[in-house]
Amino acid sequence: MKILITGGHLTPALSCMDWIAQNQPSDKLIFVGREFSQDLLKQEAVEKYEVEKRKIPFIAFSAVRLGRDFYTHFFRELSRFFQSIKTAKKIILQQKPTVILSFGGYVAVPFAIAGFLTKTPIVTHEQTLTTGFANQLIGFFAKKIAVSFEQSKNEFPNTKTIVTGNPLRAGVFLSRHQKPNWLPKEITKPILLVLGGNQGSQVLNELIINSLTEITKDWLVVHQCGRPTTVRDYFKALSTAKSHLPHEQQDNYFVHEWMDEEDLFWLYRNAIGAISRSGANATQEIAVAGLPAIFVPIPNSHKDEQYKNARWLVDIGAAILIEQAGLSQEVLMLALDKIQLMQKPMREALSKLKFEKDAAAKLYELIKAAI
Repeated sequence: MKILITGGHLTPALSCMDWIAQNQPSDKLIFVGREFSQDLLKQEAVEKYEVEKRKIPFIAFSAVRLGRDFYTHFFRELSRFFQSIKTAKKIILQQKPTVILSFGGYVAVPFAIAGFLTKTPIVTHEQTLTTGFANQLIGFFAKKIAVSFEQSKNEFPNTKTIVTGNPLRAGVFLSRHQKPNWLPKEITKPILLVLGGNQGSQVLNELIINSLTEITKDWLVVHQCGRPTTVRDYFKALSTAKSHLPHEQQDNYFVHEWMDEEDLFWLYRNAIGAISRSGANATQEIAVAGLPAIFVPIPNSHKDEQYKNARWLVDIGAAILIEQAGLSQEVLMLALDKIQLMQKPMREALSKLKFEKDAAAKLYELIKAAI
């Protein structure tokens, strides 16, 4: 079987690719993804790096975002949209996949339509609690739909929708990992992990720049800041901020544009706390690892998706939520004190949660049912 994988939710796609490579080695995989995660700012996406690291062919593809710009510049964007469908159809005819596996978002829409036109079966996975227009459109053309949550089934036709859970990376379920070789041999301070998602977070990056002197007095901070754009290179800015720290605190801060999952999984299990945006994958992986976290949801995300992703963990006493509008150095330092003080009850709450370990296997069965 040859599977063409595409879509905007990278982490569950990687999880499925890893599962297929291990359990169905005769299957051939191709990944079609973005060259830039932010087209206008020319921020290089991490898809190519992660996919090619797995020795899977990567095909760069540019699609039209079905957002405000699409309707503001309707005729211009409509022309680009039809061109993207034409390009997707060309890729399908060249690659001749048995099935298309979508992980949602605007990137996958042209392939859903082109797959329908070429009579190539489409299976799509909805990672999040809420469903956007792009995923509903993909669901219309899909033969089978997988969702992560029972309540998400209502967003799609019942006859072709099944709950598989969210395919989390297998390593996140393991408790033992190799320590990153770039960390000091002896760590005397509690580790704080700062995550901004695939693209990095401008708000979290600015917060860390402004708070670095205070935080590194008491914490060893590991920060994933995102790749540079045409406007700002946060790795450079944060490295400069590190160089201005008192000499004895400089060894308490490590910044990376992106972290390999092997290093990230060790940090999940050995950090005392995390600061993160609250995308579906970030919240679930942090929860599986049993790591108390401070979540700062992106305001005005679709149907308050990021707020909802964090809220359920807050409600069981396993996380702290800070609204972006109320974020400051003072508020952050108080939240970090609370993370230290509430370690035991927060970890106990997290230990009671159950997550689907076989989501990738269930999704693969759905793929077989679609062909």
